[in-house]
Amino acid sequence: MVQINAVTRCFGGLMAGLVLWISPVAAVQAEDDYLSLLEAEAADTGTGSESTASSDNLNTENKKARNMKADKMIEQGLTFEAFEETLNSHYSGSNFLYVKLSEKERKSIYRFYQGDNRISSVREEIVRRLSSS
Repeated sequence: MVQINAVTRCFGGLMAGLVLWISPVAAVQAEDDYLSLLEAEAADTGTGSESTASSDNLNTENKKARNMKADKMIEQGLTFEAFEETLNSHYSGSNFLYVKLSEKERKSIYRFYQGDNRISSVREEIVRRLSSS
């Protein structure tokens, strides 16, 4: 009887240790996936980090080019469904947050897009609405 209780306690401890060991791995993997999506989106819009150039002149040109690309526009006049598909296929990092919003909030983001179709503005609005809900 004493040996059974000891084995049960040992097994319970092993299971708890296994759960604690696996949980952070799953959380880190999900975070990695999300960060990969954001990095891919940043590369697409030209706002990702770049290595610094040795010349000040090149640095200035790089900053101008990044600012121009950062104002990338989502195609104007999309239907609600086409807007959602565009976010899903081209801006998966923003879409990751967008799908967490309620239907009412998503429609509100769509109306915002109709007035300002810059992805940077739409992305900021998604984050603002997600943080306020």
